[in-house]
Amino acid sequence: MWLQQLLHRKTTRSPQALALRDQRRDVTWARLGQDARVLADAIGDHVPPGGRVVLLTANRVELIEALFACALTGTIAVPVNPALADREVEYVLDRVSAQYAIADQTGRSRLASLRPALVTMPIEEVAAQPLPTGRTSGLDGHTGGALTDPLVILHTSATTGLPKGAVCDQRYLQFQAMSWLAEVRPDAGAVFLNAGPLSHGSMVIALNYLAADATLCVLDQFAPNTFLDAVRRWRAEHTFVVPAMLKLLLESRRMTDSDLSSLRLILHGGAPCPKNLADRAKAVLGIPLHTIFGITEASGPALWCRPDDHPGTATLPGATCAGLPMPGFTARIANQDGTDATPGTVGSLHLRCDGLMQGYWNDPEATARALANGWLNTGDLGYRDEHDYVWLVDRRSDLILRGGQNVYPAEIEHVLRPLPWVAEVAVVAAPSPHWGQTPVAYIEPLPGAAFDERQLIRTCVRELAGYKRPSRFVRIDAMPRSSQGKLLRRALREQAANTELTGETT
Repeated sequence: MWLQQLLHRKTTRSPQALALRDQRRDVTWARLGQDARVLADAIGDHVPPGGRVVLLTANRVELIEALFACALTGTIAVPVNPALADREVEYVLDRVSAQYAIADQTGRSRLASLRPALVTMPIEEVAAQPLPTGRTSGLDGHTGGALTDPLVILHTSATTGLPKGAVCDQRYLQFQAMSWLAEVRPDAGAVFLNAGPLSHGSMVIALNYLAADATLCVLDQFAPNTFLDAVRRWRAEHTFVVPAMLKLLLESRRMTDSDLSSLRLILHGGAPCPKNLADRAKAVLGIPLHTIFGITEASGPALWCRPDDHPGTATLPGATCAGLPMPGFTARIANQDGTDATPGTVGSLHLRCDGLMQGYWNDPEATARALANGWLNTGDLGYRDEHDYVWLVDRRSDLILRGGQNVYPAEIEHVLRPLPWVAEVAVVAAPSPHWGQTPVAYIEPLPGAAFDERQLIRTCVRELAGYKRPSRFVRIDAMPRSSQGKLLRRALREQAANTELTGETT
């Protein structure tokens, strides 16, 4: 009942307050209630409670309204990233047995080809729909589901394989909002600029701000100049970016003459942010960055490192401080045998909270691997320091086992990234007939810079133990990334494996 209660409270207490904004329209809470009810009526005509409603659209305010509509009808929203390939979209449609869809024009064209029998509502028509007569409340006629009924299936970004659908109930969203309000404490009326796809975890942060009486501004898609214009035009105060977005912003020619005076809080996450990038961002923007670590399976943001935190220096080169658990979260580092690791010892990061996912949709085996005894195994490797700050080292799936010894890609990347001509570096495992696995370093040079393999070798010989040194250095024009800006190490691992198998060299 969380979203229903939120909608009722806002439409009753502050109906004319601005709730949503994008480049097409402004939406007050009164209008949001109206639109949600119109959508709920359409959904209710086709889908029973518990049925799955696919949302295939680029970012727009109606996507948030559709989520409220699913809450009102007790149906399950399935946001689908429009950047996915047709094969991936089909996979999601099949997995959830989609019964209805709400889509923009591009999404409808794709669904007409992939699922011609699927009833689809044009999302553009929501704003033009008349309010049904005989009702005065945005909740009339729609009781919605319970707090523990599934509300949304959020699919993972599939950086390591096919996406898995995390089943999240309203308690998941309620817990995250309460934790966010206690930790971040946004002012009533604050303006949050959402630049990431609302088809994944950034939707959770967006809802946090709506719960805080803030205005949610939605970019159709991220582009540096569009982002800078939106900050100026909408006087955005808070925003969230991933390191790839931050890098593009700092490289924009518009940065020097853009008005960013309204910005007070910049959150970053999604991937470790290199120290040189964070330092440059602070110098250019004049605003310190707040680091958050989040995971879809545990209601989103879970760990927080504020600028006034002083966690000290990493004991393992390349490790990134993720901070302390947010209110309501508990974090532990576990050894392979399940016991608690001592401070400084690398192990698996586990999280516990009242907002964990219910499991993966129709995937009990994957659910059992992730959830046990009230804890979520995040799949990340890290350690705790003596002050209980959590430091992240790598994803367990990224760990390289060379001759029985652990090699952490982040440690090698930490050594190579500071070279003046290197824009980005990613280290992955390649199969080795002698060692089982061996590290391979992919290097993206700065535009116009020469690729200096000899310097790479000299640096590794000087800075790294022999078993940690890459067996090959591969030049790459641009790192493969997901639509959320996450590095696709899976694609690099496949490339490295194919190269090893064919005997090619670089």
